[in-house]
Amino acid sequence: MPIIRYRKEFCRPPNSRSEHLRCVAYLDTDISDLLPYLNRTLNGHQYFTDPPALTLKLPGKLVTLHANDISINIVHDEFEADTILEWLKEKANDTWNRRHEIQPKFAVASKPRVLNVLRLLPKTNCGKCGYSTCMVFAVMICEHAALPHDCLFLDDTHLKEIDEYIGRF
Repeated sequence: MPIIRYRKEFCRPPNSRSEHLRCVAYLDTDISDLLPYLNRTLNGHQYFTDPPALTLKLPGKLVTLHANDISINIVHDEFEADTILEWLKEKANDTWNRRHEIQPKFAVASKPRVLNVLRLLPKTNCGKCGYSTCMVFAVMICEHAALPHDCLFLDDTHLKEIDEYIGRF
């Protein structure tokens, strides 16, 4: 198995008012060969070949896997870090064991374009969706952090078009 043990370190971000932590888990093995397989199975957000790195978007977090470590940008405590790291360890080891069945992926999927979503929104900037502008709302839709039907002024035709467009990603 590629990940057996790791050692964690925590630090506070440079912002002195920040209440969260950053976590780095130093791995006991090099997982470079695993990263393209994880990119396929976990649908990576960014993938780099030199040096090898895979970034995943989890709710409210970015997790970056390098050859010998895993970085998590925001954790509230050690328990949350352990939960994420154990989940990743399980996924990584399962992926490694099934690698002969998986086509490695050396790129990331294309992302929806904000302007394609924005052009379908009413552009009232009313804020009733919970975001300050339609542009911000479009960004959140593209990041899968908001749903198109949160816009009270979106007609059924445009709602369907946005759903179909976002569904391709």
